[in-house]
Amino acid sequence: MLATNHKTLTDTTEQTILEVPAGFVCYVSYVFVANHGGSTNTVDVWWELEGTPQVYMFDGKSIGGTNREELGGQASTAIFVLHGGEIIKAQAGSAGNIEVAVTFDLRYQPINFSNFNSV
Repeated sequence: MLATNHKTLTDTTEQTILEVPAGFVCYVSYVFVANHGGSTNTVDVWWELEGTPQVYMFDGKSIGGTNREELGGQASTAIFVLHGGEIIKAQAGSAGNIEVAVTFDLRYQPINFSNFNSV
C-alpha cells in the first residue's frame, strides 16, 4: 500500500507521523518538511523504537519562513526501512506552522530465513 501521512506542527509538542503496525515493513521513500510561517523555525524528524530515537532524518534543521526541505523523492526507492513497532515522529522548535509529510510503501513482512544474519 503506497500512502502519505501528514501532520501540521503548530506548537512544540512531539507528534507521531507514522507508526508501523506489527507484521508489516514500511519502505519510506520521501520526507517533506515545509515552514509555512514567516519566521525561521527548527524541526526534528526521527524514527524511534521502544521510545529510543534510532535515526534523526532532520536534527534541529533550521528552515526559513516559506522554505522547505526534502529527503528522497527522486525515485520510489526506499531511503529508510522500518519494521513493526517503529515510529516516525516530528517536533518543531517553536510555535509556528510546520508541515511534515512522509510517503511510504507498507507491505506485509516477508518470511525470514532461519539463517538470516548468520543466525
